[in-house]
Formats: sequence, C-alpha cells, structure tokens
Amino acid sequence: MRKAILMSAALMAIAAPAVWAGPKVQVDAGTIEGGSAAGIDRYLGIPYAAPPVGELRWRAPQAVVPWSSVLEARQYGPDCVQMDMDSPPGPGFVNPESEDCLYLNVWAPEGAAGKKLPVMVWIYGGAFIMGASSYPSYDGTAFAKQDVIVVSMNYRVGRLGFFAHPELTVPGEATGNFGLMDQIAALKWVQANIAAFGGDANNVTIFGESAGASSVNFLMASPAARGLFHKAIAQSGGTNAYVKPLTKAHIDAVAWGETVGAKSAEDLRKLPAATVLGAPVIAPESVIADGQIVSKSTPDAYLAGEIADIPYLVGANDYEESLIKWLPGAEKKLIESLGPKGEAVVKLYMADGTPRDVAEKRVWGEYAMTLPARWRADQRAKSGGKVWLYRFSYVPETLRATTPGAGHENEIEMVFDIRDSRTARHDWTAADLKMASSMNRYWANFAKTGNPNGEGLTAWPAYTVKSRTLMHFGKDGIAPVKDFAKARLDALEAATAK
Repeated sequence: MRKAILMSAALMAIAAPAVWAGPKVQVDAGTIEGGSAAGIDRYLGIPYAAPPVGELRWRAPQAVVPWSSVLEARQYGPDCVQMDMDSPPGPGFVNPESEDCLYLNVWAPEGAAGKKLPVMVWIYGGAFIMGASSYPSYDGTAFAKQDVIVVSMNYRVGRLGFFAHPELTVPGEATGNFGLMDQIAALKWVQANIAAFGGDANNVTIFGESAGASSVNFLMASPAARGLFHKAIAQSGGTNAYVKPLTKAHIDAVAWGETVGAKSAEDLRKLPAATVLGAPVIAPESVIADGQIVSKSTPDAYLAGEIADIPYLVGANDYEESLIKWLPGAEKKLIESLGPKGEAVVKLYMADGTPRDVAEKRVWGEYAMTLPARWRADQRAKSGGKVWLYRFSYVPETLRATTPGAGHENEIEMVFDIRDSRTARHDWTAADLKMASSMNRYWANFAKTGNPNGEGLTAWPAYTVKSRTLMHFGKDGIAPVKDFAKARLDALEAATAK
C-alpha cells in the first residue's frame, strides 16, 4: 500500500502544472522564495520551529535559527516520523519521514502582498499517530483562487508527539502534548508572518478533520491558543471526552521506558526513533491533561464555559462506521457497555428493516461522530454562539454501486475541491465537480465572514436549539434539514449519557 501511495503521488506530481520561480517573501527568520503557477503562489517547507531532535526531542517547540541566504521553499518538508501502517485510515505518506519535520506551507493568490486576505490553517487527521501536510488532498489552490490564504503544518504524532515522562519535565515549559504545542507554534508563526503573504492575522480560521478536528476542539478550549484564531471548523472530530491524567501519563511513560531500558531524559533521547514508535500507541489516550495546554476534555470545557466564543462550523459524514475496519468489534463493545439501553437503541436503528449487523455499526458511527457534532452545535447555540452544522453523505457517482456511504474523511477532497482525487479512486463527473465547488465556496465564505452563505449558494440556516437545522450535502444536492434523525439520535444520546 505504501508503494502504491508513493506511485500515485509521483504520477500526480508529473501531471501537475510547472511551477516557476516565484516572488520572495521576508519572514521573521529570513527570506524565502516559493513558486508560482496559474495565478497562485505556493511556498512549501517553511521551518516554523527548530528541529525537535537531540536535546530538543520531547521539548516544546523552540525558535527557528535565522538563515542569511534565500531559502528555497518549493518542496514539502519531511513528514514527521510515524508508525508505518499499511492502508492507514488517515492521510497517506508521500514524503520522506524525519524527526526534523516542523515545516509549514502557504498558498496565496499571486500578487497578494499588501492585501489583508482571510487565512485558513489546516490541521491534518490521523488519530494523532500518523498524518502529514504533504498529502495531495490538502493542496490549498482552490481556496487561494477564492482569495483565501491557506496554511498547513506538520506536527509531531505518536509517542514523539504525545508523551509525558517525569524525567522530561522542563521548568517553565508545558509537557506531554508536543503535537498540540507544535500547532500553537505554527499559529503564532501565522500571527507574526502571514501579513508578508497578504494575509490578515486578525482573520484566521482553523480547520481540520478527524484528529485535526479534535485538535481544533482542543485549541478552542486551550488558554495557550486563545486569540491566535478567530473561527473554527471541525470535520468529524469525535467526542474528545477523554484525556489522560498527567499522573497516569507519567506512570505509563515510566513503565514503557523500562521496557526499552530508558530511565533518564538522556536515555530516552538517545533511543532510535524506530524504538520509540515500535510499540502501539492508543490514540484515544494520546492527549494529556497537562494543565497548561489541555486541562480537561472538550465536553467538560464546553460545560464549564471555557470554549473560545467564535463562529464554529461542525459536522460529520453518514458512514463514519467505515473506521470500524481499524477498530474490529468496536460496535459490539459499545452496545454491550450500554446493557439493555444499548439493545433498545439497536432495535430502533433496525426499525426500518436495516439488518442487525449494519444497524450495530451505524450506532457506533453516529455515537462516535454524528452525535458529538450535534452536541457541540447545541452547546454553542445555547451559549448564544454562531454555529453551523452539516451532514455529508455525498458519494461520487462512479462509486455509488459499490460504496455504502460517505466514509470517514471522504469529504476532504470536496472541501479542498481537489479535481485529482487524493487516491485517484474515481473519475469526476459534472455532479461531483459541482458538489466540490459548492463545499469549497461554503468553507471559504465562512473563513471570510464567519458565515458560510454567499451568492449562488443554497441558504444555510444558522443552527439553533429550537430548529436544530443542519445542511445536508447528499446525492440529491444540498439542502437544509430540520432536526435530522431526531428519534434515533435522541435515543442514542439518552442511552450513552453519563
């Protein structure tokens, strides 16, 4: 699978338009030169923090050492080193990997310098154990064509990104959530530098999918990220209902260190990366309640009124249970944990003739992604916040005979309006292209104004507790739906309430 992904990326690179020498931009650490093609300036592989290697492994991101000559920014920086998994559920790997990976990328309309354009900062998914900004699906060209500047960054993942050993504690620095600290460092870079590209540092939208959406939610709750962004979009972000207590993280880290003969900070930092990544990392326990970057789960932060009061767009797909192939038996474990309530919910999901095995998986998918999205929309609406909710079920026309629904992360190629599919898994029809263009425009409008609506688009009502109206992106088009699947979601919410 890894070879197939690399081959696909190589073919896409060959097919891409030529990129010639572009304008030079002065950032805080030196001058960079990107490339230009078809009216879009693209800057790839810009260092936003010092390489987190050697003594800087498991440290908060440090300042970049300035450079004196012009830095060519025409190639993605290395992906962060990560576990090598066949057919990963999240982004694929198209670049070499390295611990020296804290680089970001910028797409801007040609000649944008001096303007104050809205900025979107993309955070990739991958369960906090994998992912990279280099993936073709994350190309910001379509947004840049709408006068929106796009920034994407790498952040540390797996045990190199989320690990809290007591020997690694540094006075005055946060510890544990290094991946989230990287994201915050990239957002600070945006605040300091995006004006040089023509961006408005006072109009920044963060958006992400899966673990990227979870990151969006954690950043909304983090005091360390307050004021660094002004709008947020969370695509299939899950519950974020559990964070590992710091004491538990310390115990687990010490126990793991002993298995590889590493007790001191020096021992740990000398370990080969392959050793660090060699043992499984449980993604739901990745984020740590360190008390500085993360103090509590995001549901608890919502209930405590500790969420950034900014416009928020949130949603999920109709076939999120596609993730179960990576979590075998997850649906049965959930239903069993609910006892008689779980059985009652399954029967409700079967009421329309749905087979039991399909219904069980749908229960899990909606519990994992659909219900949390609605819950967050409810909380934002209750507090008077501006919020828009969506459901994505669109399946490309050539895949409908074999695909049961829009699986986890399938909306990404539509949001970015990527005409060359990230997996080249289908041919694009006129209907597919129309859906992609519309979604890209809704997201861009939201970044511009805090409202996804715009000329030529179906009106998307703001979500309210009374109407619970979402926007449905499906095979029959784009249309608002009032209180989607109320009976089954209400029953599932009641059954799973703590």
